[in-house]
Amino acid sequence: MTVDIDKTDPAVRARIAQGFTDSVAHHQALGLRVIDASGERIVVGLDYRADFLGDPAAGLWHTAVGTTAADSGCGLAVVLTLPGLETVATLDLRMDYLRPALANAPLHVEAECYHVTQCMAFARATLYQNDRNHPTALCTAVFMRNGQRAG
Repeated sequence: MTVDIDKTDPAVRARIAQGFTDSVAHHQALGLRVIDASGERIVVGLDYRADFLGDPAAGLWHTAVGTTAADSGCGLAVVLTLPGLETVATLDLRMDYLRPALANAPLHVEAECYHVTQCMAFARATLYQNDRNHPTALCTAVFMRNGQRAG
């Protein structure tokens, strides 16, 4: 069952995005924040923390932190694209790591849902630090639509 909701309204999109980050414990634990949810492409971010380092000596973020942020960003892009309020589950997620994310800089995820079927939704994301044109990783993901009202 879907509920009619105007997801073109930036205020509605912002409320949904905030609810998405507030309702998932690991979003809160990581400090995931929504930077922009107003358009087709959404941006979420993580501020740098020393406990995100996978290689403290080299000053490199652990790749699992990027994977989690990408999954969440793609999931939010899907939720904001679907016509009503419904929950989704990650079926498949692929990460292509292009270069390491470096210490002392935030990590951003720009994600978009580019195709929706009756049962699935497809999303992609670019992970970057200071320059979107110099990404640290690319992500593609598939989500299952379960048709249940979120919330």
